[in-house]
Amino acid sequence: MTSAPVDLNKQIILHILHRASLSLPQSILLDIITDLGYADYIQAQSALGELVESELVEESATYHRTYVTLTETGEEACLLFENSLSSDIRREINEYLRTNHIETLDETALVSDYRLTGTGTYRADCKLRDGSHTLYEISLEVASEKDAIRICDAWETQAQTLYAEALRTLLSNYTEKSSDSET
Repeated sequence: MTSAPVDLNKQIILHILHRASLSLPQSILLDIITDLGYADYIQAQSALGELVESELVEESATYHRTYVTLTETGEEACLLFENSLSSDIRREINEYLRTNHIETLDETALVSDYRLTGTGTYRADCKLRDGSHTLYEISLEVASEKDAIRICDAWETQAQTLYAEALRTLLSNYTEKSSDSET
């Protein structure tokens, strides 16, 4: 494994986030850098931490996953220093992102989190996304933190089914009502 300078690691992170065009789970971002051999986990984590401190990227944490997003300032920096990142490195990253696109989208498409409400209940918020576009979103208020966690965990396996069922139910009712009003 090559040990790249920290500045190079920062440029690589900025390039990955710029090319991905959406928030990435921190684990995927760090995996890309380590899989390609540019840094070990500690080096990549350090570079990411420095980018967060300098507000070029921001992190948002859910109860079980941390997402990393390029800020506006980070986007500007990425474009400014784009040519200082070698074309070989850019090509290798771009190919990695293209090859692993489905895996990346699978992990970023399902987002869930929960929070304590002002009334003492818990609200579980779950989203199904396509890139940065939200396809389906549901919020459920439950009595216990345990139930909120169970909802968020179940979202990982049930989101596609719930989305399909909601579409089927809502569109079939709409079609039936439209047919009735036309006759």
